Amino acid sequence: MPWGHRSIAKAIFNYLKTREKDNDWQVTYAEVDSKLDMLNDIYTFIYRLVPAYNRLSSKLMEYKTIRELMKESSNRNMNDLKKVVRKYKPDLVISAYFFLSISLAKWRKESDEKFKLWTVVADPWSINPVSLVTESDLHLVYDEVGVEMAKSYGIDEDKVLASGWWTRSEMFQKFDKKAARKKLGFDDDRPIIFVGGGSLGTSALPKLLPMLMFVKTKIGIIFNSGTDKLAFNMVEEYARIFKRLRKDNQIIIKNLGWIENMAEVLAACDIVFGKAGPNFLFDTVASGKPFVAITHIGGQEDGNIEIIKKKKLGWVKENNVEAGNFFLKYLESPETYNHKFDKYIEAEAENNRKSFGMIEKRLKKDL
Repeated sequence: MPWGHRSIAKAIFNYLKTREKDNDWQVTYAEVDSKLDMLNDIYTFIYRLVPAYNRLSSKLMEYKTIRELMKESSNRNMNDLKKVVRKYKPDLVISAYFFLSISLAKWRKESDEKFKLWTVVADPWSINPVSLVTESDLHLVYDEVGVEMAKSYGIDEDKVLASGWWTRSEMFQKFDKKAARKKLGFDDDRPIIFVGGGSLGTSALPKLLPMLMFVKTKIGIIFNSGTDKLAFNMVEEYARIFKRLRKDNQIIIKNLGWIENMAEVLAACDIVFGKAGPNFLFDTVASGKPFVAITHIGGQEDGNIEIIKKKKLGWVKENNVEAGNFFLKYLESPETYNHKFDKYIEAEAENNRKSFGMIEKRLKKDL
């Protein structure tokens, strides 16, 4: 599965695993290669370098013919999926990736397999119609936007559960901020800015780098480029040049690439700039930090931009000049921005914290 879907799958699995004994369940996690091949390479290219162009592919999925072609191509997943299902003989499969959900639904319809199928709709407001697998027994969606869209495609409301987002439980963990900062090498109270692009990274990450030459105060800036080696190397090269040009140690740049202990790193930071992917956005919310969207994937993540605005989770500054100016303005008075949206962020975090309990409740009803 692509990483974002895998993250959701693991978040749901990890919670349900802790509830096995109380509910007399056996919960198992499995991954299946979705065999997207070149399609995945094209998506990654668009994701990292030209995210606005993804709006076209999202638009194409509105056509029934294109969705039918996706269903046909899902046959490539069948053999591996059959092996996993036959190995564990589940009563219920919760699929976090629509491409695999399509395969499972199709196989179940054409065979004597009796397992129930739940599918996760992994975009909050900009929902791709192909994510709505009508043959599923239940669709897990973020909120009422997903419920209404499912109904518009002929799915009964009782087959849709609006649960909030499926944020990894460790993201809600409370860390000692001072200790987290010290672990990263920050021994003073300078503002620390996190700049991230999600699991795949994005070419938008370095857009803030030129602004560092204009900064006169002490700051720390942490870059998270995920698996994007190009973005990582760009930041690395800039950091080397910057270190030669400025030897005052006013600005400390940490280029971390892929981050395993995301919750702890975010705990050390004051504000987050980045690509407005849903998992990254709601991870940031869980950590209690405001989010500044500097880019997003066209079509697929348009709704995330609206969520940031309407739910007051931060700011949207996607234009390069606008993002740079906001960055400099923030540094003039960090505390003005750090806690501006606290009550809204806390409310959203609490809403998402409840998501797994809602899934557990539905499981007790359906199994």
